[in-house]
Amino acid sequence: MSVEVKRKPNESNEIVLRRFQDKIRKSRVLNTMKKNRFFSKMSNKKTQKDDALARNKSRKKREYLIKIGKITENPRNKFYKR
Repeated sequence: MSVEVKRKPNESNEIVLRRFQDKIRKSRVLNTMKKNRFFSKMSNKKTQKDDALARNKSRKKREYLIKIGKITENPRNKFYKR
């Protein structure tokens, strides 16, 4: 998964750096590194799907309660002040 960029004759450092960043972005090296940054247990597809469905259900329920006025919408960060 190595990305290599060789400097062409009469090419500035900024252009070489930009080409390197583009190659990194296109090869998705950073995405895989960020994904593997923290260990997570392997779970099967059924549990992943069930978890996603539960998240969607709770999100829709919360949106409905906000819409009908049962609860007020609070910012996610409890230290956030307006």
